[in-house]
Amino acid sequence: MYRVGILEKDEAYLNRLIGFLRKHHSDSFEITAIDAGRADRNSLDLELGHYDAIFIGDGIEKGDDIPTDITLGFITEKEATGENDINKYQSLEMIYNRMMRLCESSAAQSEQAGREKEQTVAMEEAGYDLGVETVTENGVTCRVYHIKEKDADKLAVMMIASNHIKGLFPMNYHDEKLMLDITDKISLYDFVRENNTPKGKQDFLKLFEGIIATAVSLEEYMLSVDRLVLDPREIYVDTASCEVMIPYLPICNDDQRDARQCIGSIGRLCALLLEEPGKEKTGKTDESHTADHSADEDDEYGGTETFDNLQKNAQESLKLKNKTRELEHEKVAYIIRKSTNEKILINRNIFKLGKDAAYVDYCIKNNPTVSRNHADIVRKADGYYLVDKGSLNHTFVDGKKLEPDEYRKLKNGCLFQLANEVFQFGYKRI
Repeated sequence: MYRVGILEKDEAYLNRLIGFLRKHHSDSFEITAIDAGRADRNSLDLELGHYDAIFIGDGIEKGDDIPTDITLGFITEKEATGENDINKYQSLEMIYNRMMRLCESSAAQSEQAGREKEQTVAMEEAGYDLGVETVTENGVTCRVYHIKEKDADKLAVMMIASNHIKGLFPMNYHDEKLMLDITDKISLYDFVRENNTPKGKQDFLKLFEGIIATAVSLEEYMLSVDRLVLDPREIYVDTASCEVMIPYLPICNDDQRDARQCIGSIGRLCALLLEEPGKEKTGKTDESHTADHSADEDDEYGGTETFDNLQKNAQESLKLKNKTRELEHEKVAYIIRKSTNEKILINRNIFKLGKDAAYVDYCIKNNPTVSRNHADIVRKADGYYLVDKGSLNHTFVDGKKLEPDEYRKLKNGCLFQLANEVFQFGYKRI
């Protein structure tokens, strides 16, 4: 659901538009009419920061009080020439569709920018001084890694350019840019989310087999498995051949990972893929239902017990199923955000915390240190646990840092931090 504000001088038109949207599309929009005649526009700063999009009518100045990261649309009587213009005198359903497309487009761009920023930071933390971006020119879309000439491994560049190594992107490095053609390809992350079916499971296992085969083959070409980018958001699937394509960073670096570190990289890849399998982009999936349903499908079509964490999750889901009614009559959990003193009820078995409003259950805005999907509060049969989701600036419980995917039980009254954002966990018996 998108939070939308409308500034419009024509009060009769505004009432009809808002009435229609609230009646027919309340599942898509939370609509608010903003007083267009308000004298003190500067006092709107905090209020406007709560919106995902603001739509402005004719004769109203945009003003400097609207934050730059909020989507703007213009409801106009004039000819709609701009991408963000919406003709005022068309059917209300068409106006809704246009507003929805603007919100979805902005959310997609924001998500892509967030991914690129997080990936760049992750590369820097790993010791790689490079940036990552996506560029489209003349119908060709490329993932671009900026690698300085002094850091480039010339042997690796020539080796990959001279050989067709199955599973690796072809080498195209020049002007300090590694260009990977991702036209008509989909990231492994999105592929798994969109193919969460019994058949999709088999397709993923084949792709995973391809990743391992590629990694094993690198030694033959004097390449290092440590230079593979094992991130499902950077690994792509060719939609025509259904083959996996992995980026290889031709960077001079003497650091060698040991076996445990290599396993850790693969574990983090799987953890990202397990974040929310089958979750729709415009809504939330009930995690307890998804876990139970997935377990039923595995029983019918053949399980994937080699993934111990999947089996563990299924067992926890069964425990929750047996204990949920009892727990509901025992306690109600909540958290208090210390910076705002806001009290948030924990009303889901997996309660997501982060700054991506389209993905999490509680959005932490105005704090750039918090990751998109920073941490989860997970309800188990014996209580509530906090789990870090691979955040960039880490998660702490009573001052003790959590490792990625580590579960830490929350005690009544304890404090926890997402980066520098402090919360207090509590529950009351009913």
